[in-house]
Amino acid sequence: MASQPSTNPKGAVDETDDATVEEPSDSDETATTDSDETATTDSDETVTAEGRPGDEAADRAPLLAGRRLTGLVSLLVVSVLLLAAAITAAVFWTHGQAMIDDRENALSAARQSAVNLTTIDYNQAEQDVRRVLEGSTGDFGGLFTQNLDSYVGVVKDGEVVTAGEVTAAGLETFDGETAGALVAVRTTVKNKTVPEGEQRFYRLVQQMEKHDGRWLVARVEFVP
Repeated sequence: MASQPSTNPKGAVDETDDATVEEPSDSDETATTDSDETATTDSDETVTAEGRPGDEAADRAPLLAGRRLTGLVSLLVVSVLLLAAAITAAVFWTHGQAMIDDRENALSAARQSAVNLTTIDYNQAEQDVRRVLEGSTGDFGGLFTQNLDSYVGVVKDGEVVTAGEVTAAGLETFDGETAGALVAVRTTVKNKTVPEGEQRFYRLVQQMEKHDGRWLVARVEFVP
């Protein structure tokens, strides 16, 4: 005799034995967990990576500022050193140029003194002698002053006219306050004895001294 399906009191078929209720598997949970963790990790890393350039820029800012400051200080130091070197060079150049100019002034005064001493005209003897005195000092100035009247008298009595010309001159010594000069002079001399005139040559050793910025002759010696 065939078996009949069992029915519940309401006549519904009981399918409990045949139906299977599916429950979440471990693999699904793992996949879900891994996915969530991966998403979270990726998101965190993305946020961190996106924020890193700003942090690095912030870290580099003080370093760059320090480098700029160091560069400015170095430039300032170099500029100061260059300025100091330029000033020092200018001082040395000025001092050297002043010494050269002073030597030239001493030699020029020696040349002029030699010309004054060998140039005289009996028609204006007093004026010519005064010019010699104005450029003299020391022993030479004192000696010339003592013999001034007799010198003028000799020039007038002999009707002396001389004209001196420097042919060579140079300084033998120089220290800024005194100088030794050697001057060669050619003169044309006219007087009662030689009215047509004759040439004479002299060598003068002159000791020059600086007084109040002027170079004056302190001693004169005629040498062969």
